Amino acid sequence: MNLIKVMERFPDQNACIEHLEKIRWNGDPRCPHCDSRKVYKRNEKENTGRIGRWDCHGCRATFKVTCNTVFHGTKMPLQKWFLSISLMANAKKSLSSHQLARDLDLHQSTAWSMMHKIRGEMSKKGNVLLQGIIEADETYIGGKPRKRNKKEDREPSKRGRGTNKDAIIGVVERGGKVVAKLATDLTGRSILRFIQKHVKMADSELMTDEFRSYQRVGQEMKHHIINHKEQYVDGDVHTNTIEGFWSLLKRAWYGSHHHYKTAYTPLYVAEACYKYNYREIDSIFDKFINESMLI
Repeated sequence: MNLIKVMERFPDQNACIEHLEKIRWNGDPRCPHCDSRKVYKRNEKENTGRIGRWDCHGCRATFKVTCNTVFHGTKMPLQKWFLSISLMANAKKSLSSHQLARDLDLHQSTAWSMMHKIRGEMSKKGNVLLQGIIEADETYIGGKPRKRNKKEDREPSKRGRGTNKDAIIGVVERGGKVVAKLATDLTGRSILRFIQKHVKMADSELMTDEFRSYQRVGQEMKHHIINHKEQYVDGDVHTNTIEGFWSLLKRAWYGSHHHYKTAYTPLYVAEACYKYNYREIDSIFDKFINESMLI
C-alpha cells in the first residue's frame, strides 16, 4: 500500500484505532490483562484527549487496543506508525532512519527506534519450513575492503571467509521463501542444525557451492554441488536464487545503512527476509498490521 492510500484510509488517530480494534476484537472487545468481556470504552470527554481508552470492570485496569502489540505504550500518532510501515515495506533495498525522519518530520533516534520495533515484529514471522529444491549459501556483511595506499602493499585484499565481517547463513526454496540468520560459526555441525530446523530434509534436494562444511549436510539428504571455480550453472544445479537474495541484502547495506552493529544485524536480515517472502502478495502493509494485532 502506498502513502496516498494510507493517508486516505487513516486520516487521523480515530481511524487508525478503529481499524486496529476491528482486527483485534472484531466487535467482541476483551481486556488484554484478564480476558474479561466486562469492558467499556470511554467517550472523548471522559478520555480528556486520550483517544481509544477502555476500562475493565473485571480487573479494574485501563487499556488500549495497542496493549501488548508493536504499538504498545507509544506516544507517536498511529498514522506515523502506519506511514513508517508502508515506507519500509515498499523500500526494496531498505530505508535509513535519517530518511524516515526527514519524510515524517521525526527525530532520527525516534525513527530508528520505531524501525527496529517494526523489524522485531517482522523477525517473529520468520519461522518457515522449506521443501523442494533448496539452495544454501553464506555471505558476509561489512563492506568492501579499501585499496591500500602503498604500491608494494597493493595485493588483493581478503574478502569473505577469514575476515571480521558478520557471517550470514541462508536457505531459499527455489521459487518460494527464504530463511537467513546471523551465524556464530560456519562449521558443518552448525549448518546442519540450521538446515534441519528450516528445511523438510526428507522431501528436499540441496544445492550448494563447494564449501566443505556442506558435506556434513550431504550425509543427511540429497546434495548437489556446483564448483564456482569452474562454472556457476550446471543444468538445474546452481545457487543463483540465494545469490539474488544476498544482492538485495547487500544493496540495503551499501545504499541505505552503510554500517550497523552486529547486535542489530539479525533485525536487518529479518526485514530483508520478510519483504522477500511476501513480495508477491497485494499488500505487505495489511499483512503486517493484521498479524501484529492477532495476539
